Amino acid sequence: MHLVKGYVGTGIFALGQAFKCSGLLLGPLLLVLIALMNLNCQHILVKTAQKIAKAEEREDVKPSFAETVEYTVEASSIKCLRNNSRRFGFMTVIMLCVIELGFCCVYFVFIAEHLVEITSAYGFLKEKDKDSIHIMLTIILVPMWLSTFLGNLKLLLPLSVLANILLSCGVMIVFYFTTKDGLVPASERNLVSSYKDLPLYFGIALFSFEGITFILPLQSEMKHPEKFSSNFGVLNVGMTLVCLLFAAVGILSYWKFGEEVEASVILNLPFEDPLAKAAKFLICVAVLLTFTLHMYIPFEVTYPLFYRKYGPFKHNLLAMCLYRILLAHVVPFLALFISLLGASSGATLALIIPPILELIAFKDELSYIQISKDILIIAVGVVGAVTGTV
Repeated sequence: MHLVKGYVGTGIFALGQAFKCSGLLLGPLLLVLIALMNLNCQHILVKTAQKIAKAEEREDVKPSFAETVEYTVEASSIKCLRNNSRRFGFMTVIMLCVIELGFCCVYFVFIAEHLVEITSAYGFLKEKDKDSIHIMLTIILVPMWLSTFLGNLKLLLPLSVLANILLSCGVMIVFYFTTKDGLVPASERNLVSSYKDLPLYFGIALFSFEGITFILPLQSEMKHPEKFSSNFGVLNVGMTLVCLLFAAVGILSYWKFGEEVEASVILNLPFEDPLAKAAKFLICVAVLLTFTLHMYIPFEVTYPLFYRKYGPFKHNLLAMCLYRILLAHVVPFLALFISLLGASSGATLALIIPPILELIAFKDELSYIQISKDILIIAVGVVGAVTGTV
């Protein structure tokens, strides 16, 4: 449940705009390619963490993402890498916090935009008005803050189940509206869009698939962690379902609305239809429940560091929420922010770091094909990060 919920968030509803940037034919093909590279990198991360735990000769050792990077680099045969292993670990912590902080900001803006649209029908706020969005961001602070008090992944399971149910209902309603009146001929849509828009596609797609930060925490919480990355384990099955769902939403969103598709396809649904309003509300609640899951990573990683140096703190959860909502107030363009976030920290964490870890940790065991594969994935990640950021 946590794996699916960690992946299926606001990014799924931006895939329509991503497919507008790539085309109806090229979009799904690139999506599958990104999913396969992402899945491979997740397996690499799990395998590397297991090697570190085995080297410690303790089954209870469960290294985090940053620790996996630090200990792998520390064991490197290259002196300059070995001497800076702590710095690499710290840089990973920073990127983890940046990506999760960005997720939370996107969630704030996403919920605010959709709730403003819902309430504008009753005259409370004005749709597409910046002041109304800022007011709504302030209003939703309280429920977002309250949701952070459940900080254990096992305690979060009921919320993940409920969020999955609500999100599934919302996605089904999106499917209904995109297909109920039929679809235009595929020839009326771009099968392959301009290459100039591909960086935006890459950023949104990577943002949508950015769940690698949850992989090690989720595995460590399982009763049988060895089943997590097996052939028909949680990771492979979960990623397959996520990829199919992403492709379906992206294809139908762009096919239905074409060049008019919004940064969130929910905004394309008929404003006056009660079912559309229900979908928007259900999805907002689902995203709200997901907020705590994305707070888990930066809180677990950074809190001990700051506590040792500056603690003890009072009202730390409220402070973190306030910090995120202040950032959300300065994010005016949801689609561009999603793309920037995915292309920068997302590409580094998901596509660049894991292959480097494999090249360091398993250099004597890799074939030329595996080495070439890792270099290719790193190159794709670097190109995507640079072009998507610029």
